[in-house]
Amino acid sequence: MRAHLGQDYLAHAAARHPQKCAVTDGRTALTFETLASESNLLASFLGAIGIARGERVAYFLKRSPACLTATLGILKAGAAYVPLDQKTPPERWKQIMADAAPRAILCGTETLSAALERAASLDFSPTLICLDESHSLSPRVERLFYREELAATAGWPVPSDLTADDIAYVLYTSGSTGAPKGVMVTHRNLTNYIDWAREYFHLTAADRILGTAPFYFDMSVFDIFCALAAGATFSLATDEQLLFPEKLVRFMEQEQISVWKGVSSLLMYLSRAGVLRPGRLPHLRTVIFAGEPLDVQYVRAWQSALPAAAFYNGYGPTEATGVSLCHPVTELPEAGQPIPIGKPCKGASVLLIDENDHLVAPGQVGELCIAGECLAAGYLNDPEKTRLRFTPPPPGCEVGPRIYRTGDLCRQTPQGEYVFVARKDHQVKWMGYRIELGEIEAHMLAHPQVRCAVALLVGAGNGGLTELAACFEAEGQLEPGVLSKFLEKRLPFYMLPRRFIQLETIPRNDRGKIAREQLAECLAQRAGEGHGA
Repeated sequence: MRAHLGQDYLAHAAARHPQKCAVTDGRTALTFETLASESNLLASFLGAIGIARGERVAYFLKRSPACLTATLGILKAGAAYVPLDQKTPPERWKQIMADAAPRAILCGTETLSAALERAASLDFSPTLICLDESHSLSPRVERLFYREELAATAGWPVPSDLTADDIAYVLYTSGSTGAPKGVMVTHRNLTNYIDWAREYFHLTAADRILGTAPFYFDMSVFDIFCALAAGATFSLATDEQLLFPEKLVRFMEQEQISVWKGVSSLLMYLSRAGVLRPGRLPHLRTVIFAGEPLDVQYVRAWQSALPAAAFYNGYGPTEATGVSLCHPVTELPEAGQPIPIGKPCKGASVLLIDENDHLVAPGQVGELCIAGECLAAGYLNDPEKTRLRFTPPPPGCEVGPRIYRTGDLCRQTPQGEYVFVARKDHQVKWMGYRIELGEIEAHMLAHPQVRCAVALLVGAGNGGLTELAACFEAEGQLEPGVLSKFLEKRLPFYMLPRRFIQLETIPRNDRGKIAREQLAECLAQRAGEGHGA
């Protein structure tokens, strides 16, 4: 019997709702039947040019419904999809490409020139496929194909022997050594997550699911596949709408959005922008916030504006495929207290362990470790990192062969809910993105003048907002703007510090380690200084 695979959701939806809108950005819309047809055409072409089961195919596309065609066409071809950000600096793009080594890169008219230029810098030669039609000004180069050329291979056989343990996608997260890590997620992981979410959130074909997450961010997995699994419509917010709260809310009203899984910081900004008013968003019944803690005051504001909606706090690293724990927010804690991250979802088990790998006593703080069918296969091309983070469980713990050590310190309440306390290392969450501060520091140290560098997430002094900041020692005077422009070529926008403070000597404790708390206090005292822009 064929394994239950991620791309099967589309086949089922197209059979039940062929003429229903599958995805729209408010300008372009694709029905389930069209999405199936277009992705079949792409899958056939990928097979015809030799893309084999288990290989990787990247896409470098403007945020649009075409991203779904790319995602599903790649999966149907038996390959794993690797989404690329249009705004990724060339050096980081090259790092990801060197690691992923995709056989092909899908692009559109808007990204073709950049794809050609960047692909020329690689040590291998991927095939480029433009999903748009060619015209008289289109470049004609070797190993570049256009949409009209896909039809010649229609019906080409695609792999039928895929299993649930084949890789569905590879998403890149921040790495402490300065190089991004590729997390390999299998079809088993994906379907375990989506089947749980569809049932837990009562998703149906009547729903319209809002997409605000970038496709290279794991939150997009919920948007894409939950909509397909339920036969719902995926309404994709544009980059412009994401920049302007009022435009985003208008789009949600126009699209009659009923379900939204959004990053906590975006919910906070909408609340602060004053666009939430009773009577707006009447169709929105389910709001899931995730990616980072959300202050009680903002949840209260959302609940006041949408008294009939259900709110959930979701938690889950990329390595555990989406949401691993979930908390229905029926009661809010007191101001200043954290909202629980909840209880384990289907296919996930949770342990709290101390530094000696012993289970902690009830109510005590320990590192949150996750086990079960949600666990990714590991990191692409990095068995050592995989071995360190995906380990055997402590003796006597019957949770399966592996646990993932999240690095998050948590405690369990008497009601069995887990509560996030702090990070164990120097990883932070900002705007929903997981950022290794060590990666920022490594790139700062690449500047010839910088001798020592420390990145921190600090309060911005404005209603609970935070910002990335950095302190550094340097040979001679180094202007913040110069260092900022240096990093812009190496780091994505969400990893760029907003402030840089040059210090004569970075403070250290009596053991010689950098005194991060003292530095954070220093940055708070010098608010307003050192902006890189």
